[in-house]
Amino acid sequence: MSQDAAPLRMRPRFRKEIPLSADEIKKRIENSLRDNQGKCHGEIVQNHVILRIPREQQHSWSPQLTLQLEEENGKTFMRGLFGPKPAIWTMFVFFYSAIGFLTLMGLMFGLSQWMLKMEPWGLWFVPAGLALLLLLYIASRIGQGLGREQMHQLQDFLDETLS
Repeated sequence: MSQDAAPLRMRPRFRKEIPLSADEIKKRIENSLRDNQGKCHGEIVQNHVILRIPREQQHSWSPQLTLQLEEENGKTFMRGLFGPKPAIWTMFVFFYSAIGFLTLMGLMFGLSQWMLKMEPWGLWFVPAGLALLLLLYIASRIGQGLGREQMHQLQDFLDETLS
């Protein structure tokens, strides 16, 4: 995969048809994980594979590659998902939800004040919440950019293993 490939997306996904059986793919990945001298770590559970950057190279924004192997009509399809560690993803979902909820509550409170002919100071929560959501989005994009090289490292490991 080229380093200058498509622009970053939130949790990039891919789907490939592989001309090998799921067992052969798992065997190749297992052998590569054992013989790769620390380029990549991972685990295989049934038809589910998780590839990670070695612990000593990880940082907060390090991605992981989750693969699902599916056999259909004699073909093997591999679905891949690049994403942050589950704790980071959960943190972002929590913050998006909390900020969105507080913004909605501020909007409802401010509109109630306005309808009661009171000073609608609660409406200030709306632009503040939207600004915080924008900052959170920008932080996630910066983090994804910081993990981009490692995302390519995982993709290259997979490509080398399956070629």
